[in-house]
Amino acid sequence: MKHAFVYMMLGVTLLVSNVLLVKNSQADGTGTISFASYIRSPDLYLVDSTGKNLRELTTDDRNKRSPTWSPDRRFFAYQSKDDRSVDIYVMDVESKTSRQLTNHPERDLSPVWAPNGKWIAFVSDRAGDLDIYRIDVDGSNLKRLTKRGDNQNPAWSPDSQWIVYDSYQGGDHRPGGVPGRHFLYVMNANGARSKQLLEDLNISGCTWSPDGKHIAFASGNIGGEGVNIHIIDANGNNRRTLTRVGRNATARHPAWSPNGEWIAYFFVRLPVLNPGQAIPIAEAFQNNVISVINTDGEDAEQPLEATRRLSTAPVWVPETFFPVSPQPHLLSTQWGKVKK
Repeated sequence: MKHAFVYMMLGVTLLVSNVLLVKNSQADGTGTISFASYIRSPDLYLVDSTGKNLRELTTDDRNKRSPTWSPDRRFFAYQSKDDRSVDIYVMDVESKTSRQLTNHPERDLSPVWAPNGKWIAFVSDRAGDLDIYRIDVDGSNLKRLTKRGDNQNPAWSPDSQWIVYDSYQGGDHRPGGVPGRHFLYVMNANGARSKQLLEDLNISGCTWSPDGKHIAFASGNIGGEGVNIHIIDANGNNRRTLTRVGRNATARHPAWSPNGEWIAYFFVRLPVLNPGQAIPIAEAFQNNVISVINTDGEDAEQPLEATRRLSTAPVWVPETFFPVSPQPHLLSTQWGKVKK
């Protein structure tokens, strides 16, 4: 049986990545997965795939989330919160220096670096509702792309010409509020030619396949069949359900492998509560794990146990993301193995 190995990065807070990754003939294009975790301080770290040589990238006390890598692998953008607001920052990985990209009293969230390296899309409520904006990587040419509903989770197409996103319209998020409608839209990079791809329950976490032909997203109802990962063609056709998590379970934050053959996602099965019973959110989600499933749906999902209770949103990182190590023997330990 052929095997493809996935080297896992230790889940430490916002960003965990592997600067000593080498090309591995057994990797088969699957690369490395990084994921967010909030077990320690809210800082950014690097660690070898062996789980050793942990390096702290940031040391300030701001809460940092949602890292997104530049195409040349030299920088990453992230959101950072201080006592005034949430803004987008860009860090140089080699020098460990950060610069502020946005500066607004309202929230700027969830940056996504365009594959062409020129733009960063992000979500902001600076105009009232949550909308998607685009900004040049030097902080110039800010452009608002959406203007109706709450629009979140932007994802770039591989050619940087299109953005897919989810939209919540006509409802009230607050407890007891009137339920709204959830849509999946695609628009071009200038915010024009917006097209509805589908309407469904609780759509979130959409992402484009590496070849640009398909879109994966999470949708469903925890009280029904659970929140599952689905795939559609880029034009909205040929929907199929990839996971079957069942009642009281959720699969979210799908992330394609670089070769397009696998999807990693965040999974948790929530405890069944008695009427009137309540438990802390952190306790309810404590048994989370990153799982991996083949995109053809033929193989059962495989939990990567090294991520148990550490993970949030997974991010695949290709083998070429980081410099080749002069000591490849240091990378002999695989944290998770995807059977193929």
